Amino acid sequence: MLKISNITKTYEMGSQKVKALKGINLEFRKSEFVSILGPSGCGKTTLLNIIGGLDRYSTGDIIINDKSTKEYKDKDWDTYRNHSIGFVFQSYNLIPHQTVLENVELALTLSGIKKEERRKRATKVLEKVGLKDKLNNKPNQLSGGQMQRVAIARALVNDPDIILADEPTGALDSNTSVQIMKLLKEISKEKLIIMVTHNPDLAKKYSSRIVKLLDGKLISDSNPYKSNENAQEQLTSMVDDEKLTKKELKKKNKKKRMSFFTALTLSFKNLLTKKGRTFLVSFAGSIGIIGISLILAISSGFSTYVNKMQEDTLSSYPITIEAKSIDFSTVIMSLFMSNTEDNASTNHEENAVYPKDRISSILDTIGSAAKPNNLKKFYTYIQEHKDELKDYTNAIKYSYDIGLQFLVSNEGKTDFNEDYIIQPYSSALYRTIMMYSLSFFKNAANVNAYSIGNKNYRIEKLDNTNFTIVKNYIGQTKADELNSTGETEITETEIKNIINSLLGGTVDLSNYELSSITAFSELIDNDELISNSYETIAVSNDYTGGPNEVILVLNENSEVDDYILYSLGLLSDEDMSSILDSYVKGEKSDVKINYNNIIGKTYTVLTKSDLYVLDEENKYFDITEYITKGSSHYNEMLGKYYYANALKNVYLDNTNSSEKTVKISKIIRLKKNANTSWVTPGIVYTKEYTNKMIEYINSSNAVTTGALEMLTTDNPTQIKIYVNTFESKDKIKQFVATYNAQAEQGDEISYSDMVGTIMSTVSTIITAITYVLIAFVSVSLIVSSIMIGIITYISVIERTKEIGVLRSVGASKRDVKRVFTAESFIIGLTSGVFGILVSIILTIPINLILKSYTGIAGLASLPILGAVILILVSIVLTLIAGLIPARAASKKDPVVALRTE
Repeated sequence: MLKISNITKTYEMGSQKVKALKGINLEFRKSEFVSILGPSGCGKTTLLNIIGGLDRYSTGDIIINDKSTKEYKDKDWDTYRNHSIGFVFQSYNLIPHQTVLENVELALTLSGIKKEERRKRATKVLEKVGLKDKLNNKPNQLSGGQMQRVAIARALVNDPDIILADEPTGALDSNTSVQIMKLLKEISKEKLIIMVTHNPDLAKKYSSRIVKLLDGKLISDSNPYKSNENAQEQLTSMVDDEKLTKKELKKKNKKKRMSFFTALTLSFKNLLTKKGRTFLVSFAGSIGIIGISLILAISSGFSTYVNKMQEDTLSSYPITIEAKSIDFSTVIMSLFMSNTEDNASTNHEENAVYPKDRISSILDTIGSAAKPNNLKKFYTYIQEHKDELKDYTNAIKYSYDIGLQFLVSNEGKTDFNEDYIIQPYSSALYRTIMMYSLSFFKNAANVNAYSIGNKNYRIEKLDNTNFTIVKNYIGQTKADELNSTGETEITETEIKNIINSLLGGTVDLSNYELSSITAFSELIDNDELISNSYETIAVSNDYTGGPNEVILVLNENSEVDDYILYSLGLLSDEDMSSILDSYVKGEKSDVKINYNNIIGKTYTVLTKSDLYVLDEENKYFDITEYITKGSSHYNEMLGKYYYANALKNVYLDNTNSSEKTVKISKIIRLKKNANTSWVTPGIVYTKEYTNKMIEYINSSNAVTTGALEMLTTDNPTQIKIYVNTFESKDKIKQFVATYNAQAEQGDEISYSDMVGTIMSTVSTIITAITYVLIAFVSVSLIVSSIMIGIITYISVIERTKEIGVLRSVGASKRDVKRVFTAESFIIGLTSGVFGILVSIILTIPINLILKSYTGIAGLASLPILGAVILILVSIVLTLIAGLIPARAASKKDPVVALRTE
């Protein structure tokens, strides 16, 4: 069964070599009680450890079932110990942080026995040694004899063939020693027991065979055995593979190892015995996690807030594609590059100041970045993919160059000779110009007048103020004649001086660009969205929803911008003065407008075709060319007059057109709880009215004569796409990219998502700052990980004997490594979880502080995914830090480990 053939063992102690065993030859029966006697240092324990596979022989061989062990690897010796050997030590070597039952179960866990079976077998063997009532006790709650019985139960639980006992009674009193020897004697009836002892009396009384050693040599054997006595005796756990069934062979070859859960259990219970130290280590390890998680919480909160802002502005800032777009990123880059190039030296004389050509370079850059978009083809592409876009959009609005303007009477008067504002040109400057121009030339088209060049006109009678101004330029005689008859001849220079004086003497209308701000816009074509976000607060009795009925839109506070109300003629000059005075004084204005003064108010509408009039050659042209430098109709002196006069005629031609009269028939207000505002406060009209005006323009003389290009619904000048979710925005961008991929060269669509670009820049800045801060804080995380590695190494030193015990019951080096890796895992997990919990608690005061400074609540918010990742980072770092200590533990000599106190 077990044969020791000429075994020697040599230890190297510095430069010296010490021979512990010198050619030992022994054979053992399948069941007998063998006692090895001899003085201290004769090699008894060394021989026992070699038989148990804890130590390796230098020369010779151990033969098991006629099979040499010379080729055995570590895993073979581990299997041998786990299945065939049971150790009983003088100092018991129980794991203190485990219960009696768990100590006994340990060897079974390495054999892959299921939990229920382990519990059953361990309980049974403990009952056999008389400890059934001590299952849940810890070792420190037992007497010496009881602890040795636990050690014997642990040796027996795996049903080994051999029990190796090293001074099993050495630490016991005489009565307890007798009990243990009787127990071993009983066990020897079925198993081979090899006991090392210094007590010859116990050996003679209970052993069936006594072997004596002296100075590493076998000197006597009371009952020697030769294998030819019984060739059938074999270690049942180490029988040859040929004698096993397929099922038994598969079970034998199955890799035995400690489960990670068992390793976690061992380490967790060990850590519980050092609660204070474990807490401090976990806290130290969590400091870096706390720092990073707080940075991440604030960064994530700001990013979420920025994204929410961007999402909330989707309705106010839809994806807009113009007939001519400007790539502002290109503009910025070009300007940046030009600034870089400016650093190049320029040859100038150093005796003067030279103007730098900046404005023209900016205009040139913007001009080069402007790109025309073929919206006609893109419109067709959208119509072909309407069903696809439905999933991503709330509405798509198409705008056309109809030049819609509302003529507004400031005081509800109908005579054009009074003070009129022509929207959208409603700035105070332009309003002043129009007021003086119209009043001065209001009769010019109705009466024959004296000739100035080829132009005929007449000037009205003047009030006292204007009479004084005119008199300064044309003299008393001409002024009296003008005031009495309304007719006189005035030179071009006099006319120019009079106009400039009446306009303040400093205004040059020829250089004035008309404002693009408008109080009027088209309503999106989605009734459901409007009804969900807006509530009706006033409506006319005869409201039918017809195209000529417009709607006034208010914000959630029932407000509309003052300039819009002023443009609509709903605020007077006195109201505007009161608002401005209140602002200057830091007070809140009390100006308000009753619904009744708004509902039913009518306006005459002008389109771009209405501004086309006949010139001297009977051709239609845009009257704005009167005041546009470079146009064929521009006249520096008379441009103001002609423009004002032409506008008067346009108004007179349209005042009686019921088709072009609109009425405010409804007022709606944004709901308080509405997530999105779909239209800008002001006057909105329907898509039907837009189509109606397109038909009107196309039927005008300006279009039919070719002076103005015909409008078609498939060729918009602007497309606004209102997406339904934040994620859909990317889908629309992808949709445009797909179109561009198949579009012909020159037909690609470009646009600038200004809100997205701004928000993206903010997000990038936040991310960059976050990474920098995390990089700094990560230093503490690395330091804490190193500290955890040191603590784990200390734990290895403290648990050295446990390492020896694990190896004695068949644990491999990898199993030992797994135990300490599990300890690092627990500390890393604890540190991570603790750090996250502390961070969550700290976000409460942080949010209060941030709210007091920013007014934004809940900015610091740690994302769940971020928390999970940080916990994983903590675990990974501690595992890495614990690799060296765990490896050191796995390499410890089990014999040396068992001797450690």
